[in-house]
Amino acid sequence: MLCPITITKFIGTVSLGLLTGVSYSTAFVTLPALKALPTASHATRALKDVKRRSRKHAIRLSNLATSCLFFAWFVVPKRKKHPYLLWVCLTSTIGSLGVDFWFNRSLGLGGWLRTVVEDIDFPSLSVRQRPASKKDDDLVVVESDADFNGESVQRDMDRERRLQFTRSWFSGAALAMAIVGLWGDGA
Repeated sequence: MLCPITITKFIGTVSLGLLTGVSYSTAFVTLPALKALPTASHATRALKDVKRRSRKHAIRLSNLATSCLFFAWFVVPKRKKHPYLLWVCLTSTIGSLGVDFWFNRSLGLGGWLRTVVEDIDFPSLSVRQRPASKKDDDLVVVESDADFNGESVQRDMDRERRLQFTRSWFSGAALAMAIVGLWGDGA
């Protein structure tokens, strides 16, 4: 029979592996493919969607990994407590929230927290907006290509690619520590 502590360590480690894969594939597959879009307006919309979705998944996977591994560290008997679980939690948190804040520090802490809450679709924390009327739902907004600058979109893509690469490096380091720690525990 498997021990619940071992299961939580395994779930946390798998979450770190998924986080590393999501960040790596976003940095080296998805973002370079956006450069092939025909107009800057298409690229801007696609980049905003990629940023929102990757942030949402990175924060959720990091929170899952951190909570599972911290829970495992908290409930394990004192003679079996090993600090690698805390180091993995710290590295995972830095890789998701810390890196995200660092690359968005121009927004300030309040602005960054507001964008994170909006991006992760956490309804109880988001600012309540009035429900849209039926007329607002049917409204189609047409944007002109003159509003978008191709060079600024390129800079945003490069910045997002650096963010994702840095996130994948931190989550990969946390994954390596977790795998070595699991192997050392014999779990």
